[in-house]
Amino acid sequence: MTKEDDKVVSRRKALTRIGGLALAAYSVPALTTLSAAHASSAPSPASAPSPASAPSDPSAPSDPSAPSEPSVPSEPSAPSEPSGPEVVTAEECEAGGGTVVTREDGVKVCQS
Repeated sequence: MTKEDDKVVSRRKALTRIGGLALAAYSVPALTTLSAAHASSAPSPASAPSPASAPSDPSAPSDPSAPSEPSVPSEPSAPSEPSGPEVVTAEECEAGGGTVVTREDGVKVCQS
């Protein structure tokens, strides 16, 4: 081997050593904190409950309220219209001012 080859090999050895030292320097603190977590102390016991306080004095009764005004009876409501289509005859439709129309599906309907 030549001197140049020896220099390259010695540089590689030096870089390998530096890399190993750097790896150790970064990994040792991480490993020591893992062991520190197992060495922590146990939780403290719960404290005793405090004694109950004495009941407070009752408050004085409030004044009675005045009577309210009587309500007005409501008007009876109109009967509700049935929901959905209403079945009528052609005469009832025309008497109510509508016109009997046949839809595309063949059903006859009353239009107002």
